[in-house]
Amino acid sequence: MTSTLPEVAHPTQVRRARDVRRVGLALLFVFLLAGGTGLLGTRTGETSATSGDWSIVVTHPTWSRAGHAVRLEFEVRHRGGFDPARPVRVRFLSSYFDLFDENAFTPAPDKETSDDRYTVDEFTAPGGEVLLISVDTRIEPARQRGEAGEVAVLDEQGRVLVQASFRTRLLP
Repeated sequence: MTSTLPEVAHPTQVRRARDVRRVGLALLFVFLLAGGTGLLGTRTGETSATSGDWSIVVTHPTWSRAGHAVRLEFEVRHRGGFDPARPVRVRFLSSYFDLFDENAFTPAPDKETSDDRYTVDEFTAPGGEVLLISVDTRIEPARQRGEAGEVAVLDEQGRVLVQASFRTRLLP
């Protein structure tokens, strides 16, 4: 007659299986703790550039996840104030915005043109020295990897006055 009970495991196998379960549970605990404390969420950073009287400060997500709402702002400064007779021309690397499901630019540009690489927005010159462009957006839900970004202020002939480059990375 054959037994229906499983064979008794060797004590070494029992210890090894127990140790593997403990390591697995410890890793699961660390992962849950990191998620619960926000370590796996969105991180925001600032990138800035200055050239002459012009400066740009970009507040952008440095790390995020698909579907997360993110903060994206472009602060353009001109020492001495903007010329009210000339629009402020801001050029964006178009491929960076493929990363987002954007809802709105505030303020909305007065004019927008694009080519195969860049989008150029023209804004009415604000009173004072600061133009703040805010983008209401979130990371596109289907995105699996980040993008490099670039923003520049252009003169009337399309020459770069100041430019800042930055990157957003995505976590799975």
